[in-house]
Amino acid sequence: MKKNHLHQPFVLAVISGKGGVGKSMTAVNLASSLNHAGYRAAILDADIGLSNCATLLNEQVTSTVGQWIHGDCSLDHLPHRLPEFTLVTAADDPSQQSIQPDVFMDAMDQVMMKLKEDHDFIIIDTPAGAGEMALWALDSADLGALLIVDEPTAISDVYRLCKYVLNIDPAYRFGSIVNFADSEGSADSTFSRFNTILNYFLQQKTDYLGFVPVSESIRESIQKQKTLRQLSGKDPVIVEFDFIAQNVISFANQAVQELVPATNHQRG
Repeated sequence: MKKNHLHQPFVLAVISGKGGVGKSMTAVNLASSLNHAGYRAAILDADIGLSNCATLLNEQVTSTVGQWIHGDCSLDHLPHRLPEFTLVTAADDPSQQSIQPDVFMDAMDQVMMKLKEDHDFIIIDTPAGAGEMALWALDSADLGALLIVDEPTAISDVYRLCKYVLNIDPAYRFGSIVNFADSEGSADSTFSRFNTILNYFLQQKTDYLGFVPVSESIRESIQKQKTLRQLSGKDPVIVEFDFIAQNVISFANQAVQELVPATNHQRG
């Protein structure tokens, strides 16, 4: 496979207002699609004590960020190399939630720098809501990917999350992925309604990254603990993840182009 490389690593935070909307499933399959497109991808599972990415992949993680903080392993032990991408787990034991947040986030900063050395894309699978680790993830990311489902409480929760972040940084950039969509039309409708709410109350909008349909193959991939591409490389749902991946790649390339004028100005 032809290998592509970005001029600089691009960080994407997959985030939602509530749990159970498919963040981890989206993260692993998006990383798989980025790998298929020829890029080096990594996932940083930042859900302390409640990590799911390793479970979705049927992988036994032997070293976590929490263990590194306690001195039980080295930084070099954290990247768990898989055929499609790299996985780093913040903590898989709820007891590690007792680590001071500032200590944990400082360690996560160092892990991020490590991953940027040899990856093009880093996907942060965040905890739900607007807690300290979720906000760290957004602050570390070049783009926040909101996972939206057509359910009133989910829409309300993700709106409140956006409102909180945008009140701090009105220029923060969000993209939207609609999950559990019955069709492309219903996904478009969900995205449009969410953007209408953002525009009406906050005079803001998000960019459309794509949608993930309701699919028996997704349920099967979760049960068999494989990515969709590992389960069946021809499944139609893979096309949708590849579409999302191409949109993320476009954002990454655009981010590089936007840096060029500033760099030239500084040199002048």
